Amino acid sequence: MFDIVAVNVAYYLPDFSTTPTKNKALHLRLLRQAIEKSPEELQLILGEILKLPKRKQEDLAELLRDVSLSAIISAAKIVADRLKFLTGLEAILFDPDTKKRLKERSQLHRIIAQNCWLFGEEYNLSADDKSLTEVLRKHLKILGEDIIVDEPVKHVSKERGIVDLMLSRAIRRHRADDLTHLIVELKAPKVKINRDEITQLEEYAISVMKDERFKSVNTTWVFWAISDDYGDYAEYRMEKTDGRTDGKIKQANNLSIWVKTWAQVLDENRARLQFFQERLEYEADKGASLQHLQERYSKFLHGVLVEESVEDNPEVQETE
Repeated sequence: MFDIVAVNVAYYLPDFSTTPTKNKALHLRLLRQAIEKSPEELQLILGEILKLPKRKQEDLAELLRDVSLSAIISAAKIVADRLKFLTGLEAILFDPDTKKRLKERSQLHRIIAQNCWLFGEEYNLSADDKSLTEVLRKHLKILGEDIIVDEPVKHVSKERGIVDLMLSRAIRRHRADDLTHLIVELKAPKVKINRDEITQLEEYAISVMKDERFKSVNTTWVFWAISDDYGDYAEYRMEKTDGRTDGKIKQANNLSIWVKTWAQVLDENRARLQFFQERLEYEADKGASLQHLQERYSKFLHGVLVEESVEDNPEVQETE
């Protein structure tokens, strides 16, 4: 079918033979796609392009001279996917039912470890659910120090301390000599950050500061505890400026300790994406966002997003 149509196109269109090779290839490729599959995706794409006003077509053509269409699509998809992720994450963190079922270490932790952009594009994941001794090894490796760590880092109150996430940001000059480590302790959304959680962060900070091998003139250590909410003790410990608090518990030299809520983290990320969201005219739907999370992280969300069955809902039975 395609061969017959292609031959007739070449025969009945007098200018076809003199058309540049690239143009002929495009025409025949579109023709073949339409005859063999007529895919809905291609129809949608071509339909949207043909609907563009002339000025927008010119803008697109000019843009494609500098940036590939593949790169444009990838950039837009990253923004859309992140907006869906934020909306879906917000739903499972704050919905009264899902937050009860969401487990800290095996579910929330695993999802967040794959989305460290939540804490800033400048950070990279250095350690995930590792001991303080492994954190030291990662720290020395980033600094380029060829030192064998044969003695474990001593925790001030227990035998072995495990940090959830360590993210690192290095401002490179001749070497990674301006370094920031962000230690993030994730708490299940049903757990309020209070005395125990703040003490845990402070003990990690003390353990790091007491070990001489961690010492570096240009290294900054930032410790976060994140959950849905915090208690009275945490609120009392927070430093206040003009009667308000940003969650800072302690700031001393190259070390700071913070309490953060997921609402703050989500709002900060939405603020960073707002410009692109407005230009894309995109709004993340809650249902589609939850489906996005379920498809991407199904092995981590087992038992969290439970769909209501017909037996559990008499109204559905009556409708059917």
